[in-house]
Amino acid sequence: MELKKAVRQRFEKLFDIRYEKKRKRYILDYNAWVREMEQAAEEEAQNTGQKVCAQEAGADGAEIKGTGSRKNREAEQAPPEVVLLAFAGGCFSQDAQERMERFFAQNPEVLLAYGDEDVIVKKKVYATPWLKPCWSPDSYLCRDYLGSAVAVRRSLFEQLTEEECRDEGLCHDKLVALAGGFTKGCKTIAHVNGIFYHRLEHWDLPEEGRSGKRIAVREETDAANIAGWAGREETAGSIPPNTLVSVIIPSKDNVSVLKQCLETLCGTVESTDFEIIVVDNGSCEQSRKAVGREIDRLNQEHRAHLHRAVYLYKPMEFNFSHMCNLGAEAAKGNLLLFLNDDIEARATGFMEAMVQKAMQPWTGAVGYKLLYPDSERIQHAGVTNIALGPTHKLQCLKDSDCYYDGRNRGVWNMLAVTGACLMLRRTVFGEAGGFCEKLKVAFNDVDLCYTLYELGYQNVVINSGYLLHHESLSRGLDETEEKVKRLMGERNLLYERHPALEGKDPYYHEWLNGSVLDTAIKPAFEEGILLEDTREHEPAMDLSKARADECLLLRIEYADKERLNGYAVVLGSDNACFKKQLLFKKIKEPDTVYSMDFTEQYRSDLEKNMDQVNVGLCGFYVRFANPLPAGEYRVGMMARDQISGAELVNWSSRTIVSGREKRKIGDCETQ
Repeated sequence: MELKKAVRQRFEKLFDIRYEKKRKRYILDYNAWVREMEQAAEEEAQNTGQKVCAQEAGADGAEIKGTGSRKNREAEQAPPEVVLLAFAGGCFSQDAQERMERFFAQNPEVLLAYGDEDVIVKKKVYATPWLKPCWSPDSYLCRDYLGSAVAVRRSLFEQLTEEECRDEGLCHDKLVALAGGFTKGCKTIAHVNGIFYHRLEHWDLPEEGRSGKRIAVREETDAANIAGWAGREETAGSIPPNTLVSVIIPSKDNVSVLKQCLETLCGTVESTDFEIIVVDNGSCEQSRKAVGREIDRLNQEHRAHLHRAVYLYKPMEFNFSHMCNLGAEAAKGNLLLFLNDDIEARATGFMEAMVQKAMQPWTGAVGYKLLYPDSERIQHAGVTNIALGPTHKLQCLKDSDCYYDGRNRGVWNMLAVTGACLMLRRTVFGEAGGFCEKLKVAFNDVDLCYTLYELGYQNVVINSGYLLHHESLSRGLDETEEKVKRLMGERNLLYERHPALEGKDPYYHEWLNGSVLDTAIKPAFEEGILLEDTREHEPAMDLSKARADECLLLRIEYADKERLNGYAVVLGSDNACFKKQLLFKKIKEPDTVYSMDFTEQYRSDLEKNMDQVNVGLCGFYVRFANPLPAGEYRVGMMARDQISGAELVNWSSRTIVSGREKRKIGDCETQ
């Protein structure tokens, strides 16, 4: 027995050595990544025959400063159509000029463009990439995130004064104003993916925000008071007279939580007139009477700024969208605030902050940061759309820490916000068509926000304060097959309604991580290399000798007609010793099982969050070279111990469909 144990330990050491060598190949050096990007861009420029304008930002990456002397020298040269502007502290990337020239030529409506940045550690050694979103006017009001350098058309550049050229804040303000950055559906300001500027080392990546000399970091700003913005017809940040907020709260048989929501809501409103509409889809008689008494009490006490409280009782199947739409039909306010009954307000002023943002002419939906109760853990700081689907980045992380670019601080434009706390103008709600009632449970709030984005509106999350959301921090994953299929069906409907947004989020840089377990925001190159090789399925195989064992943990995170990814971990064992294969079992023919090799994917989130041995390479990715024979398949995994030969098998509740036009069903475990 001891001999057998010693032999196994020796083999485990060999597999561990092989594992570590393989793991290191997946960890990508940032500088190698930058060089590869710049080389590819240079080759693209040469292939397209793009001409480079000779100016201070030439191909050698020479330093440019935003000074009057620079402007005079520019005027003496042959005037280029696109001018690169930079302020003290760095140099342009090698391909900056070529890339911006191409971009402006391809997008004639764009007047101002900006790119990504990093820090110069030493000559040709870079670190700390600052990856930016698409044009985000509210994020800009909170922090001047345009950064160290921008590209503009000469027509804008010539309108700058000498003073504005000397001051980054003044310059950016003027350019944004001239470009019409605070108009609905603005297409004249754009972000260009890729490292555009290398900053000097002492220019640190912002946490709670950075700005020019004149624009201080601020969380609430009256845009009309910023110099140089004359001509804007509407004032942002002010609350017009006769503003009435209709607070719509769906609820059923949740009396104590609802009472807490109502009490804290009324106690934290400072100056905004509002009404309350509780929509009940069928509480028991006892709960119904208790809610009725609470509504009567609110009306009788005539709390400050509360115009009325209404109780709408209508027994019906649960449909969150329909309940919200019923509340909107009964509302009298020009602003609608959809609020879950398990929201608790702790600090005054949250409604006023949301109203100020919602009244901006370019704004769609406004959300608010939510924390789990009795903790400092984040539940919601905006919804991000990754390949897996809509997800809550920063979820479960400590709000006391500050994350990438200060994303849990200040105000941020997001693709979507949660319906647990969502405000918008009544007219905008009508323009979007309300909540989609086909989405009864999930993704109805995301769908509304996607529609608003497609209409040209900017959605906003306010992270300068917080509310408590009494959603359980320890709530388990929704793993029953029925609920998973319902969830996936609603997810598929979401992307049928918004096909252009599937797997894309213009406010979340494509080079930021899209991991499921790791909700932190960080550059994706830290997650390792993802190989794109394709795989063929193998003929039907015999699993009679394999042991079904739940210690083989399998999670399918995404699946479509072309690819599938997730992770598989053998719990309590050294994962370096196991060879794994994907399995596909035909639903109507359970004895028919196909196998497929896959590409290992390095997962730093697994290493960080799972207390298991050698799990970094337990992620998997596969792109199908050819589809499986037509039919529906359950996805599984086989793990073979390369020392003992023992085979473990486990099956996911997820299925995929082959041989049909409909989208395959994948996994979205965090939703």
